Amino acid sequence: MAFLGMTEPCNVYRCIEGKGIDFCGDCSDFPCDHLHPYADRASQVPHNTKVFNLCLIKKMGLESWATGKARSVKDTYFNSKWRI
Repeated sequence: MAFLGMTEPCNVYRCIEGKGIDFCGDCSDFPCDHLHPYADRASQVPHNTKVFNLCLIKKMGLESWATGKARSVKDTYFNSKWRI
């Protein structure tokens, strides 16, 4: 399985797989330290965006988020400069 250029899954993915859930927002521990922002590496590791989008998924529902928001998130994540 490919993980967007990563050689192995991140700790967040391992955690949700281990708990048998689909999204961090479904977890009773959400938000947790796996999603803690790295202020000194915000441009390389934009975890604030992960938390924001997980909250949107929980609020909007996965299908609605996927059709109405996912494309702009992907474009921003891979093609734009971050302003954090």
